[in-house]
Amino acid sequence: MTIRPKRFGTESTILYAAVLAMALSVPAYSLDIEAGAFFGNLGLPWAGESPMAEAVYPANLWLYGGRAAFAEDLGDGFSLVAEYETDTVLRNIVRGIVTYETGIASISAGPMVGAFNSVASPLKAGINIGFKLEAPGIAFFSAKAESSMGAGLAAAGDYSQELSELSAGWYVYNAICSVSMITKRYTRIVSTGDPLVDGSTNYLFSVDVHQKGAPYRVFAELGYRSMTRTYSDSTADGLGAVVLGATVSAILNPRLTLVAGLDSGVYVFGTGLLAGRSPAATSFIFQASLGCVIKLIDVE
Repeated sequence: MTIRPKRFGTESTILYAAVLAMALSVPAYSLDIEAGAFFGNLGLPWAGESPMAEAVYPANLWLYGGRAAFAEDLGDGFSLVAEYETDTVLRNIVRGIVTYETGIASISAGPMVGAFNSVASPLKAGINIGFKLEAPGIAFFSAKAESSMGAGLAAAGDYSQELSELSAGWYVYNAICSVSMITKRYTRIVSTGDPLVDGSTNYLFSVDVHQKGAPYRVFAELGYRSMTRTYSDSTADGLGAVVLGATVSAILNPRLTLVAGLDSGVYVFGTGLLAGRSPAATSFIFQASLGCVIKLIDVE
C-alpha cells in the first residue's frame, strides 16, 4: 500500500528561499537563545507496531525530549526563528521560519526537516507556512500548516509529518484569551510494509495573563486531547484526555527568563481498542517542562 503525502511545487521552494535570503540581508536588531526539555507520559509511546495487550493502560510509558532555538529580530518587519524540537507525535523536527509583519497582517514561511526519525530516511524535507491577521488590542486570527514533501511512502522506514493549527483570540484587560484547534499526524511504514498512523487533535481554550512591568507571566489552558495509533486494518489504540495546563515565565534579570510548565490529564480514558482499559485512577498522567530564554543582543 502506498500513501502519498501532499506535495509542494518548486514555486513554494523558491518563495521561502527568496524570503529567507532577503531577511538575512537586513542588519540584526536582537537575538534570543531559547532552550528547554520536557518529560512525562501524556501521549502514546513511540515504540510499538501492534495493538497494546495490557489490561490497564500503563502509566510508565515515558516520553521526553527538548527544544533549542534562536529567535532574531531582523528589523523592517522581518524576524527569523531557527529551532530543533522534539514533539510527542511528530518526533524530531528542525525548522527555519522567516516572518514578515506589516500593518495588521503577517506571513511566515520556511523549510522544516524531519531529523533522524528513521535509519532509512535520516532527513525528511518539508515546508511550513502560516499567516496572522490582527486588530491590535482587539482580536486576532492565525493559521499554520506544515507537511513533509517528496514521493509516496512505500518502503519500511519511510514516514511523513503533518501539522495544522487554527487559532482565534481576543484581548481583555491584562490578558489575551484564545481558542485553537491543533492536529498532528505522523505516518510511517513499519517492518511488515504496512502503514501506522500516530495522530492527535487538541481543542484548547487558553488565557495569557500579563501585566506591564511585572516580572511574571502566566499562560493557562484547558482543553481536550485525542491521541490515536491507527493500524493497517483501521483499528486504533487511543486515549482521550481533559487537559489542564499552566506555564509560568519569570524574568530573573534583563538577560535571563526562566520558563516552567505542567500539563496534567485531569481525566484520561481509553478509546478504540483501549476502551475499558483506561489508566488506573491512581496514575498521574502529565507532561512537565523547564526551559530558559537568554537575550544576547538588544540594539536600538
